[in-house]
Amino acid sequence: MMSVSESDWLSHMDEIEAYIPREELVSILPNLTKDQASYILQLLPTLGNESASAAPNHARCDVGFRDGYKDVHGYLAVAICLVGAVTNVLNMIILTRREIVNSTNTILTGLAVADFLLLVEYSIYATTSYIRVHEKFFESYFHSVFILFHAHFTQVMHTIAICLTITLAVWRYIAICKPHLNLFLCTLPRARLAVLVAYGISPILCIPNYLMYSIHQSSDRSNVSLYHVGLRPQARATDGVLQSIHFWFYSVLIKIVPCLLLIFLIFFIIRAMYIAKRRKENLIKMGTPSMESDKKLPRMEKLTEKTTRMLLTVLLLFLLTELPQGVLVLLSGIYGQTFFMKCYLHWGEVMDLLALMNAAVNFLLYYVMSHQFRVTFRSLFSPPVPVNLSPRLPGDTVSTQL
Repeated sequence: MMSVSESDWLSHMDEIEAYIPREELVSILPNLTKDQASYILQLLPTLGNESASAAPNHARCDVGFRDGYKDVHGYLAVAICLVGAVTNVLNMIILTRREIVNSTNTILTGLAVADFLLLVEYSIYATTSYIRVHEKFFESYFHSVFILFHAHFTQVMHTIAICLTITLAVWRYIAICKPHLNLFLCTLPRARLAVLVAYGISPILCIPNYLMYSIHQSSDRSNVSLYHVGLRPQARATDGVLQSIHFWFYSVLIKIVPCLLLIFLIFFIIRAMYIAKRRKENLIKMGTPSMESDKKLPRMEKLTEKTTRMLLTVLLLFLLTELPQGVLVLLSGIYGQTFFMKCYLHWGEVMDLLALMNAAVNFLLYYVMSHQFRVTFRSLFSPPVPVNLSPRLPGDTVSTQL
């Protein structure tokens, strides 16, 4: 066998990792002999050909984008997280003001809390994992604990956001398509209960995720302990059963099904708005000439239409963020580890960034599309002008005191 240097097989680390689990790589590579490394390098072309024949389109996912983007992802993510955290605090303050509290705004408040917690936690994760201020901390046990916490926490917060978004879509569907049920079903106590249920049930729904991963320890050539997060031994001992349950539960129930529900609900809401608009136009055409000057919708009807458009924008942005990730997760489960390594991971940071932007942009949408939100926001920084209720007589002078 030919002799290879350590740098030769280290340069092929990513290729080998596509076929050998990471925890096994960490345990065997530090003690790998040159003959063993040579043998693995000889096998790689064959494995690559087999992978290409099984999934010929996988290579198209790797366009070389990730290598350059990873260097800036941490800084972009931290910037978006900081801005988004501030705007979500403003959302919570404004949406809980007494003058605008209602069932819809209660759900939006619960969504703002979940987005705020997600953005704050991800800013810490991006700083430690991408910017890496302290390299030794990156290899420590505490960092592995944080990575494990990050994986579970973000999944829980994301599930809460999905539950509340679906609830918001159902709320608006009832208000537009079933208005006779709106006053009975979409009440403020029910909205508060829906938020509590979303926060209570989401950690339970994420139990399969908790069972999949754990912290693994290995040693380098200097006998220094290294730690990383990987699959639990029990997950591998079940012949893939637990992995299959986790995949179908996560990709189908948590990702694909909510996206399909959103698509149908958005379709019916837009359809109902279109039908109502056509009916209004027909009534105006059939009316007397005096009705031509009354083409403007009543104030409450206009307010409902503007609110619906704003909420539809929120739902559409959420759908555009979730659907691509759901499709990639589904394909990863169908095509296996090779597709996950060669496709999903190359766009993982981009999908994270889109999710962060979606969590941070709601304040801008509310401010641009809701007059009531703008008025309430401005009142926080410009107190109302005091009204002098005492009568003034002609010729009276007014004195002021600083």
